[in-house]
This record gives sequence, C-alpha cells and structure tokens, in this order.
Amino acid sequence: MHSRLREYILRPSDGINMTPMIDVTFLLLTFFMLASHFASSEKVSLELPSPDDSRAVDRRFRDKVMINVVHQGPDLPPRLTLGAMPAGSLAELAAGLQGVARRDPGVQVILRADRRLPYGVVRRVMEIVAAQGLTRLQVAAELSEDG
Repeated sequence: MHSRLREYILRPSDGINMTPMIDVTFLLLTFFMLASHFASSEKVSLELPSPDDSRAVDRRFRDKVMINVVHQGPDLPPRLTLGAMPAGSLAELAAGLQGVARRDPGVQVILRADRRLPYGVVRRVMEIVAAQGLTRLQVAAELSEDG
C-alpha cells in the first residue's frame, strides 16, 4: 500500500493547476475596482463661477492644424506632416495648407520643428503658412530647466 501512495505522489500531473492563477486574477480585479472607486470619489462636482469682465483667454483651439517638421539627417530633406498626413515636399505642404485656409481662414496653426533643423527650413515653413493667409501661428518650444 505504501508503494502505491508513493507512486501516486511522484507521478507527473496531467495538467497545470489553474486555481492559484484564478485567485490572483480575482484579487487584482477587486483591487483595481476599489482603486478606481477611490479615484473617482476625489473629483467633486461643482459649478465654477463665470466672471463678468474676464480678461482670460481660452487657449483651447477647436479648429487647429499641426505641422511637424522632423530632421532626418544633414543631407536629407526634413520629413513634413500636416496633421496626420505626410507631406512629401514644401509644395505639398503649401497645397494642403491652401485647402485648410479655404475651409477656415481663422484656423490655429501649430508648428512643431525639430531643434536640429537649420532655422532657414523653419522660416520657409512659416513663410508658407503666411502665404496662405493663415495669421494664427504658434511655434511650439520646450522650456529649459533654468526657467
């Protein structure tokens, strides 16, 4: 009898015991449900005041288009995108901006240029924006750690 018990204990199992994994899954599920409940209880619903003579400017632009100018190498032309669409050249960028200007001449244009680019390239893009009659141009920059 002793040998049969030993044979049963030492025999390799037929599968993987999933019970501990299921236990851990339910514990994690419970934790995240409770954590999300605490996070949502920190947001208090309230009505904000609206001043009569406010001089604050709303910086959220619903109508905006972003231009990205990415440095690809010293001897390569920059990679251009107008929104999510790639522009193969400055002429294609100008054509895309012309369509944007026709739809909404007051659109906010945000120019993001790689710092490794020569200023002449960035200036040329700014001139293309101005040539389309788009006057709301914002140049994105990263603030230094010093201030």
